[in-house]
Amino acid sequence: MKKNIQLQKRIKKECSEGSKAFFEVLSKFTTKLNGITVEKEYLIEECLGEIGRRTDASRVYVFLFRNDLEYMDNAYEWCEKGVSAEKHNLQNLRTELCLWWMEKLKANEMIVIEDVEEMPEEAEVEKEILLEQGIKSLITLPIFHKDHLIGYIGIDNTFQNKKWSIESQFLLKLISEIFSEIFEKLKQEKQLQYMNKELSSREKNLDSFELRSIQQEEMRQYSQSNPFSQAIGVNKIDINETIEYVFNTLNCDMKIFDKVELNFSKDLPSILCNRIEISQVIMNILKNAIYEINKKTALFSEQKKAVYNSLQIATYQDEGYLICEIEDNGRGLCDEAKCKVFEPFFTTKEIGVGTGLGLAVAYDIITNKYNGEIIAEDSQWQGAKFTIKLPLTQSSESLI
Repeated sequence: MKKNIQLQKRIKKECSEGSKAFFEVLSKFTTKLNGITVEKEYLIEECLGEIGRRTDASRVYVFLFRNDLEYMDNAYEWCEKGVSAEKHNLQNLRTELCLWWMEKLKANEMIVIEDVEEMPEEAEVEKEILLEQGIKSLITLPIFHKDHLIGYIGIDNTFQNKKWSIESQFLLKLISEIFSEIFEKLKQEKQLQYMNKELSSREKNLDSFELRSIQQEEMRQYSQSNPFSQAIGVNKIDINETIEYVFNTLNCDMKIFDKVELNFSKDLPSILCNRIEISQVIMNILKNAIYEINKKTALFSEQKKAVYNSLQIATYQDEGYLICEIEDNGRGLCDEAKCKVFEPFFTTKEIGVGTGLGLAVAYDIITNKYNGEIIAEDSQWQGAKFTIKLPLTQSSESLI
């Protein structure tokens, strides 16, 4: 509480008379987030909404790093009405693909871009990623905790190139400092909840001496651990339910298909994995199919030809693997695409539409993290078919 009072005094001193509205926002933040817990994590996105409305932004988001800055995930997001959410699409991203971006953040620099089209040549990859999301301008600011970069907060505009005010930049700077403490608090709470759950499950089978020994060892490991290197969100999931979840997320875009056939095997065993990562793989494949179907539909329309768009998804198990097949009757895969479709930055889409990272990320998740396979080939309708093979047995240690 004392820290919050000191922060509010600092805000009041540094804010100009024309920035009283921002001071009111910050006062709400410190009050609302003072007693935040994991159960009240939704309050963070409520606060992002306040930022968005005050700065006239299209999206406001927070990315968090893990595995010693190797990966970044869109952890929290607010979107203005009519603006597409990108949270589920931006998970498990390798930071090595965004070297210019990371260099700025590590140097504790605020990234202010009024026109994405005018980004420097060395930021070409970042430019394509931003354009794919429809972003025209943005501000991004790193979040540090005790000199360690843990994430960044950003606001963007998808409607116009925007000259961001000094007040907006100052607001973001102060919010990043508030979030630094909040995320550290939530991190520790999640770690303790995990430990308590693990200890409770063992308690019935251990005498008090053994339990105390394990508690001491667990606490020692916890104090030495880096939370961002832990396996986050790893649970037993139902693949069929996960596919249905992705369908609901892409509900509007899926209307391009005249027929969607789901051939789900019943009584499939649950598999140990991160639901968000597997959702991302399926979503990237489906978004690729949707794009191809849209291009085919436009082409047939120009030629005044009738078009009937189909999608089929099948799940089953075979020889120790859970199989998911996704096939469409789009334009199919050319010979070059069959060889390079999973290579980073390879894309058949127009410049500014695709980055060539979606299927590369899917390949990385399935093959490198889950020791599975993902195969691209022609579908039964000469469209594209993607086959995902996941081992039925995984160890939680291997998924860290």
